[in-house]
Amino acid sequence: MRPRRAPLLALGLSLITLLALGGCASTGAMHAQESLPTEGDLAALLKTPASASATAAALPAQDWWSAYHDANLTHWIALGLASSPTVREARARLEQAQAIFAITRAAELPSLGASADSTAQRVSGTGIYPPPLAGMVHTVNDVDLSATFELDLFGRLAARTEQARLDARASAVNVESVRIGLAGAIGHAYFDLARAQQQLRIAQELEASRTKTLELVRDRVRAGLDTRVERELAQVTVPEIRVDIERAQEQIALARHALAVLAGQEPHAADSLVASLPDDKYLAQPTQMPLDWVARRADVTAARQRALAAASGIRAARADFYPNINLGAVVGLNSLTTQTLFEYNSRVWQIGPAIHLPIFSGGSLRAQLGSANAASDAAIDAYEATVLKAAGEVADAVSSVTALDRQREQQREATAHAQAAADLAQIRYQAGLGNYLTVLTAQTSVLAQRRTQLELDARAAAMDVTLALALGGGFRGEMVP
Repeated sequence: MRPRRAPLLALGLSLITLLALGGCASTGAMHAQESLPTEGDLAALLKTPASASATAAALPAQDWWSAYHDANLTHWIALGLASSPTVREARARLEQAQAIFAITRAAELPSLGASADSTAQRVSGTGIYPPPLAGMVHTVNDVDLSATFELDLFGRLAARTEQARLDARASAVNVESVRIGLAGAIGHAYFDLARAQQQLRIAQELEASRTKTLELVRDRVRAGLDTRVERELAQVTVPEIRVDIERAQEQIALARHALAVLAGQEPHAADSLVASLPDDKYLAQPTQMPLDWVARRADVTAARQRALAAASGIRAARADFYPNINLGAVVGLNSLTTQTLFEYNSRVWQIGPAIHLPIFSGGSLRAQLGSANAASDAAIDAYEATVLKAAGEVADAVSSVTALDRQREQQREATAHAQAAADLAQIRYQAGLGNYLTVLTAQTSVLAQRRTQLELDARAAAMDVTLALALGGGFRGEMVP
């Protein structure tokens, strides 16, 4: 019995010795400087409730753009989500991350392999082998079944697998983040196009009005009721407004190109698109900003997953300082002749553990741990920065939406007064009770007020989209596997 226990005893003594030598590769006092903030930490940072009821009415739906009931907008967003190379790139990176996760997870499982070979050879007649082997031609046949398994006693493989799993989840969340951002970008481009097209209509209406006024001035000059001064002033205004028309047409072309490219189409695919601004905003404005509202964003979720993955990387780097223990086994058949290969006496086998402990690595393990600590600190800082950025975007959007509501109300009143003044000036001029300069001034005021009204309406539509994105763009955590 002693001869059989001697190898096991030697193995045990070797293992104890290697574990004792593990202090030579000590991690020392190397630790990450940052720790992942808790919900309470973030709530204190943002001066906001840690949790609150986020009602469905307060958060945008997954297809928030459908609330505008605009078939053109819905079509182009759907086209972009299906065709954009940006979304396809994000999906490809997700597939890559999932493949890496599958590879690391496979390392935790036993591996099994089979091999077979047959080699014909002639033994030298003058070599070390005596007759009858000398000068003999024979075939060496070998059939093996091998298995290996690493005992993950210190959690290195588990930490690597968890890191890869979290990276894959972050990539899955990033796909949703890209989709949400793309939908928002198309929404902004669509409303920018609507603004440019309405600017064109305003300019065209004013061109028609000024052309009629020019004819009226010419008639009055011929009748001796006006001078050439009024005629020259009237003639200046027509080409002036035509410059605005050309500028608006340029903006329309550029907005169409931008929209088409965002949707993954060639630049002229939207050349016939006619866009429109919504009559009013559709997204409910939150009255407070609880932390769970901020957390309902894909970029915040992805940043947290990356921070957790980096923490797993630290655990894996620390585990590299400890022994790797592998179990290996081989069973098979070996024979010098094909006829005897499958005989019972041709069987071969071997089994045994392999232990490896880093004692001196030139500082590479400590450097890898330092890199993992720094990566974790950076990921945590990036997570906090993302949370602050998200909170800032929500606060900015709410403030802008509130201010725009008041501005639009005041601007509607100003536009109505300017239009009334212009109508009255035109009537007085036609009746010979006023001069053309008054008409021109009133028309210019109307143009300025209508343009300001349009800019506010377009900005309100854009801020509706911005608020939807700030509140998560319809992202829900359950959407990600």
